[in-house]
Amino acid sequence: MQSPEPAAPLILINGELLSAKTPVLRSDDGAFAFGQGLFETMAVYRGRVFALEAHLQRLCQGAQRLEVNVPSRESIRSQIATLVEANQLDSIDKARLRITITPTSTVLTCSTKIGHAEAASTITVPFARNEKSALSGMKTINYGENVVAQRLAMEANCDEAIFPNTRDELCEGAWSNIFVLLDGDWLTPPLDSGCLPGVTRSILLKMKKDSLPSIAESTIPIKGLEQVESAFLTSSIREVQPVASIDGRALHGVNCPVTRAFQEAYRNFATTGG
Repeated sequence: MQSPEPAAPLILINGELLSAKTPVLRSDDGAFAFGQGLFETMAVYRGRVFALEAHLQRLCQGAQRLEVNVPSRESIRSQIATLVEANQLDSIDKARLRITITPTSTVLTCSTKIGHAEAASTITVPFARNEKSALSGMKTINYGENVVAQRLAMEANCDEAIFPNTRDELCEGAWSNIFVLLDGDWLTPPLDSGCLPGVTRSILLKMKKDSLPSIAESTIPIKGLEQVESAFLTSSIREVQPVASIDGRALHGVNCPVTRAFQEAYRNFATTGG
């Protein structure tokens, strides 16, 4: 699955600034042979990478489990600064920055033409996230399941696919975490559901404002989606995105005032640096 977003002209491969068309992987790289690699995707607001430390911490935790070496934080920060300057990201309101780590390469890429629908139409997929998997909760390059799920969503004219886990509980979106309003409470699946420990997810759980209701981590049967009143998806790039429908059933979407409040609070936090 090729990215629909055009890459910025320059990338960094092992600290060297090169054209975005430059080949990246060696044929003996573990990423090519075994899918051994990790990545992080971050939002860049006018040249400032948001929540960089949280992303690097998750990257390092995954690298320990996959036995992949990660450059020092100082080296990564320096490489990011080089790429931001080379692609003039400080002149762009919002860009995407991706760090990919493999056994032989550290690759930094970015995209400047990004965007998501105002509200997401979603479907649930007929296969499950394995919450007991050795890769559970890790942001690895093993995204074959996600590609299949996204294809099913596209065939149904939807924007995102929702995964259950093997216990038939709500887990996550193919490219997002999910929050739902159920029986008057805002809930999101706990980490033991097998969902990714999303950086945006974590920020929202910690956000305390009088205008925002509290969010609880709670096990949610996948069938509970039939009673969900409102929902939204989160990721570093989509930020907080209302859900317009699940499996063809309309939700409040952009008309939910609480979802809009979460949207505004998060965007203000991200664009002002918290």
